[in-house]
Parts: sequence; C-alpha cells; structure tokens
Amino acid sequence: MTRLRVLIFLLLTLTACNLPVNQPTATASAPTPGRAATQTAIPTPLPDTPLGTDANPIVLSLLPTSAGEISDSARDVAAQLSHLTGLVIVPYAPASYAEIVDALGEGRIHIAFLAPFPYILAHEKGYADAALATTVFGRDLSAAQFVVNREMVTNRTFTLYFDPATGMNLADASIALKQFADKKPCWTDPYSATGYVVPFGTLTENGIQTKLGAFVQGHATVIKSLYADPEGNICQFGAVIADGQVFVASGYEDAAERVVVVWRTEPIVPFDGVAYASSLPDEMRVSVSAAFLSMVQTDEGIAALRDTYQIDGLELIDDTFYDALRRLLQESELFLSDLVK
Repeated sequence: MTRLRVLIFLLLTLTACNLPVNQPTATASAPTPGRAATQTAIPTPLPDTPLGTDANPIVLSLLPTSAGEISDSARDVAAQLSHLTGLVIVPYAPASYAEIVDALGEGRIHIAFLAPFPYILAHEKGYADAALATTVFGRDLSAAQFVVNREMVTNRTFTLYFDPATGMNLADASIALKQFADKKPCWTDPYSATGYVVPFGTLTENGIQTKLGAFVQGHATVIKSLYADPEGNICQFGAVIADGQVFVASGYEDAAERVVVVWRTEPIVPFDGVAYASSLPDEMRVSVSAAFLSMVQTDEGIAALRDTYQIDGLELIDDTFYDALRRLLQESELFLSDLVK
C-alpha cells in the first residue's frame, strides 16, 4: 500500500489533478434528473473480456439499502470516475454489508465504501484492502463518549471527568470509568462502533463489568432514555458518538444541559472508507484513487460524493488506519462476524 500511495502521489503531481491522460473507451450513462433506478443483480461479465470495459465493468458498491435503488448522484459518481480513469465503472446497490463482503471475495464487486467492521472482516478474509478514508466536517476518525443524566451527578452517583470547555478528559479511563461498575448501560445497537463496541471494549480493557445493557436503537435514543430517566430506572449511563448533534437529534432543547458527558475515548473509529477488492489490479487501484482525489477538488465531484455517501472529503490511507479499532474490538471479546449484517 505504501508503494501505491507513492504512485498515486506521483500521478496526481504529474497530471496536476487534471485526469484523464487518455480518453475513456466508454463512460457510464449520464443521470436523468428525477430518476432512481433499481439494480437487482451485479453485472455478469462476458468470459475472457478485460476488466473495466463494457463487457466486464468495474463494479462500485453503494451503501446497503433494502430498496436496491441507485440514485442520480450515485450514477454521477460512477460516470465521473469512468471519465477520469478511462475505465467503465458502474454502480450497484447491495442489500447488506454481508453481501458486499462476499462479493468482494468473489471478485464481483471491485470498489466498496465500507463501514469499519465490514472492512476489517473483508480484510481479515483476504478479500479487500483499504485505500481511502472519508472525512466528515474535517475529521477522519470519531470517538465515543459516556453520558449520564445530570441529576445523577448532583446526587453524587457519578462524577464528571470531562471538561467541555477544553474537550479534554480530567482522568484516565481506569479512574473515570470504574464508577460504572455494576451499573446498567444504554447502548445504541450491537453493530455500532461508537455506541457499543468501543465503549464496551474500553470498559472491558479496564476490568470494569456492568449490568446487562439495553440496546435502544440509536444515538439520539440513548440521549432520550437518559433525559427521561433521572433516577436510572431504564439505564444509569449511556454511550454515544462524540458529536454534539446527538443532543440536537434527541429533540429536547435542553438535552445538552440535562445529559452530560462523563468521559470521552480517543478518536479511533474511521468513518466509511473506500476499499478495493484483492482482485483489482494495482494500476487500476492507482487510477481510481487518483480519480477519487481529483473529484474532491471539484464542486461537481464533491457534491456527487456528498449526496451519495454523506462525506466531505477523502484521504489516502492503508490498513494500519484500522489498528486502534482492531485492538478495542479484541478487548471487547466480541465476534467480528457478529458485527456485520
């Protein structure tokens, strides 16, 4: 991957991000306004045809959706990539991350935006390699935070070890989190990195055992549960992504006053990232990565990527970008395969 990063850098430098150096042999069809098509199957290539042609297109996976719809913006992303690389790239709408992982292994999907756990599983199986990290509001990693109802701080059930003015913790995890021993947590859902796996792994890493938690399905729902339960009958503490928007999403105007942060983890959770199937040749990886990086430099490109994948930017990475999350996953003693649906 280091070699690929150097090649991509050289390619971008030589072309000044004005790709392609060759005209495309074919391009994806331009989107029709107001159209959202459904694609129920991955294109089947004709035998003995080169990858990246009409007869054997490179398949770009979208985020999973039960509807199987391909939006205009997704078609636009594929069309821009096709134009910039000279390769035929087509979008596909999978039903689940599990489907994407299997298709990467079979070489039927070549480019995928993957959430952290599906990527780690795909890489562990030898199916995929990390290429690009996405950024949201200028950040490429997210953190988890432990939250409680302020009333439980007032009555001294809990002590705050986080300073919101500086955004810094006031004690190590071993000190700040031991107060959660034998308390009942509210988690978001069993697939959430910031709402379950990382906070649970952090507690486990520090030898802290809690009561059986409740999965309340959503970061904002954790805030709602704590807000409405100052006595801790539903749950006594919760874990959510370290983003102030979760308080806004709860719908309570004073949620950030009534529900307070006790402690925050380091930012170790990547947002959805771009991964390539192991079957995708190196030269195509270089070309596609350069095209993605070119797209985020244009208004048209970033608009299509934002509408399709809810991202603000892209940056080159390799597999080590996921190492800190892997470590916490191991500490949690959860099974990776159970975190991918």
